[in-house]
Amino acid sequence: MKKYTQVTLAAALLLLGAASCQKKETPAPTTPTTTTPTTPTPVSPTPTGSNIYGALVAIKMDYTITQAGVTVPFNNEIGSAIFYSAPGSSTFVDGGSVSVNNKALDKQSNNSYMKMANSGTTPSSLDLDNSGVAWSVSGNSGNGVPAITYTHSGSFPNYSATMPTSITKSSGISFTFSSSTLTGADSVYVVIASGSKSLTKSYLATAGTVTISASDLSGFATVSDNSALLEVCPFKYIINTYSGKQYVFIKEQAVVRNININ
Repeated sequence: MKKYTQVTLAAALLLLGAASCQKKETPAPTTPTTTTPTTPTPVSPTPTGSNIYGALVAIKMDYTITQAGVTVPFNNEIGSAIFYSAPGSSTFVDGGSVSVNNKALDKQSNNSYMKMANSGTTPSSLDLDNSGVAWSVSGNSGNGVPAITYTHSGSFPNYSATMPTSITKSSGISFTFSSSTLTGADSVYVVIASGSKSLTKSYLATAGTVTISASDLSGFATVSDNSALLEVCPFKYIINTYSGKQYVFIKEQAVVRNININ
């Protein structure tokens, strides 16, 4: 069976690994890093296992904030890549140049790679659409990273249900994950975060109606200024082999909203 772990993918920082689980099982929860409302942090899976040497992740983040009665969308596109020094290691190595759809990713100080685009930046888009996500890695023989070329085809995961603007702790909150609300995904994470408190639940994309219970929400403080975050993050992945090593390609949508907690 293919295995994977969850990681918290900071929207402008880096990726960090966590514990592994079976693909067909409900993943174990991980605690996402929270940031200010203008830079929310989607949670994303990164596979690992006995022969997994890296991951290349493409995220379309749909973030909408309402201030003074005005709704402002922030539709960020994120490309990120990591290459492990060995399977299961937390040490990343230089993999040479990395690009997604011919847009070069920036290598970070810890050897992870990142590029974020939106309408106010250069580039304004990473062209993450349904025509395919084309990855290119030059490789680095000194670190054992092979050259990689792959186009992750097929539609992007898409969650189309209306996001709530508030959560009532005593009532819990329900979501429906079915073909009518969620397409193009294997699994989905739901994240609720406020201050130092966060909760992550994970479900199959075909789970149907699911409920986060009142007991799950009881530890959250009341929020009345829309500073809490709700994230629904559907994703799908594929594992390919290069020079005898496995690398994982992930497509993810992150629908993020500021909410109140009552």
